[in-house]
Amino acid sequence: MKPRERVAHAMRHERVDRIPLFYRDVPEVRQRLLNDLGLNTYEELLERLNIDFRWVEPVYVGPALENPDRTRRDIWGLNYRYTTFSEDAGYWELAERPFADMEDPAELDNWQWPSLDWFDFSVLKDQCEQYADYAIMTAPGYASPNLIQLMEAMCGEQKAWMDVLVEPEFFDALAEKIVSFNEAFIDRMLDAAGGRIDFMRIGDDYGSQQSLTVGPEPWRARVQPGLKRYAAVAKKHGAHYYHHSCGAVRELIPDLLEAGVDVLDPLQVTARGMVPAELHVEFGDRVVFSGGVDENVVLSQGTPDEVRAAVRDLIRDMDGLNGGFFLGPTHNFQTDCRIENIVAMYEEAGQCR
Repeated sequence: MKPRERVAHAMRHERVDRIPLFYRDVPEVRQRLLNDLGLNTYEELLERLNIDFRWVEPVYVGPALENPDRTRRDIWGLNYRYTTFSEDAGYWELAERPFADMEDPAELDNWQWPSLDWFDFSVLKDQCEQYADYAIMTAPGYASPNLIQLMEAMCGEQKAWMDVLVEPEFFDALAEKIVSFNEAFIDRMLDAAGGRIDFMRIGDDYGSQQSLTVGPEPWRARVQPGLKRYAAVAKKHGAHYYHHSCGAVRELIPDLLEAGVDVLDPLQVTARGMVPAELHVEFGDRVVFSGGVDENVVLSQGTPDEVRAAVRDLIRDMDGLNGGFFLGPTHNFQTDCRIENIVAMYEEAGQCR
């Protein structure tokens, strides 16, 4: 099977020749993999690991976002500074939360919201032609919109979720600003690709390791409507809805399915209730799961043989060769993941028949 065919079979819960393979990383891990494997480009790395997916996105052509002093601004007007935590690794840290004290919805009209004119969507058709044999997904970043995570960044996590309960008018007004732009963005993006994008990705977290961030009822009332609108645009263009949410989200899975989610990522096996075999039995006929190879212990502390055993167990528990599952890490490969373990993970998955 070609990668796109293999993924399509898995989406239909049909037998595959091998498990479809998914990949994501942080830049430091990618560079180490390239160096250790003697490769030059990201595309060479994906080919070496037999990854079945490729990612596309429009080109940003709007106001400058990067500054020479290692600060930057995102399309929503939020400022970030680069913070190092080791000699060779760091992350972009939010420098401020501009809506932390805002309660009046009318004040939102004074903010500079992003514009579709800031993006060149015409490049998508050529990108999709380049990856014609692969399953194509919208790339992480602005091409994979969210909702509550952006509200957390703007307001602070505590205020964002408290507004669900005590300031619903402000919450709904802010959500409408975000969702209305993202709806139009997704529509323009998928239309420009001519129906060739297979997966519209949304990245929005609702769980910690132990529980949901907010209860199901307020989530259904305030968050789910926006997701349904995203899903409707995706389905209009024939794309599957691929939703990323970390943590213990088992309690929300029926609601995510109702919202239109086709693929749920990641299968974070160390979070409470996220037991692969149980999830497969309960939901495996209604959703495709993605992820499942644990980074907390297995990839960071295990041996290659232990990684291989974990991969075999995971494919067995998810009945993965009969479709309904993409194998990948439980999050971006972090700097504590051992390179030999990442390679062993993909090699073993490719050998399971």
